[in-house]
Amino acid sequence: MIFTFHASRFTPVLKEGELAVTLAETFDLCQEIELRHAKLYATLSVRLGDVDERIAQFWQEMSAEEWQHHLLVGFGRSLCAQTFGLDGPAPQFADVSIQRINDTLSEYEERVRAKQVTLNDAFEIAIALETGESDAIYTELVSTIKDAIYQSNRPYLLDRISQMEKDMHDHVNHLIDAAKRFSINPDLVRKAHRLTDPHIPPLN
Repeated sequence: MIFTFHASRFTPVLKEGELAVTLAETFDLCQEIELRHAKLYATLSVRLGDVDERIAQFWQEMSAEEWQHHLLVGFGRSLCAQTFGLDGPAPQFADVSIQRINDTLSEYEERVRAKQVTLNDAFEIAIALETGESDAIYTELVSTIKDAIYQSNRPYLLDRISQMEKDMHDHVNHLIDAAKRFSINPDLVRKAHRLTDPHIPPLN
C-alpha cells in the first residue's frame, strides 16, 4: 500500500481490487472518505448557493452530516482499538475496489472544483456517493463497532451505534427530500428514492 500525502490529507493509492489490509487502515480510509465527502458538499454549497439560499443551506447541512459521520467513525476506531486492537485483518468487502472509490471521488472533486456541475449534476453525484462502494465500507465498520461493544461488555454504547444508523437513514432521507424539492427531473427523483433500498442497515 502506498499513501500519497497532500497539504491537508492523504489518499491511499492501491492496485485495482486491493483492499486495506488491516482494521486500522480501513478505519483511516473510511474517515478520509467521509471527510472528502464533507468537503465536496461544502464546495457545492458555495458553487450552487448563489441561486437559492435554501440550496446553499441544504448542501451545507449535507457537509455537516458527513463531518459527523467522520467523528462517529473516529469514536468507533477508538473503541475497537481498546477492545481487540487495530492490527488485525480488515473486514471482507465483496466487489469493493479502493482504487475505484478513490478514482471516482477524485473525478467528482475535480468536476466541482472546475465549476462543471449543475444542480442536477450535484444531485447525481450525491446519489452516486451515497450508494457507492464507500457506503459498503461504512456499513461494515458499523457492524465491526457493534462487535467491539458486545465483546467489551459495554451495551450502553449501543445507543451510539443506533445514532450512527439513524444518522445514515436521516442523511439519505435529507437527500431524497431535497431532490424532490429542488429538481425538476423526475428520473433524478426516482434515482434518489432508490437510496432507500435495503443496503442501508436496519434500525434496531
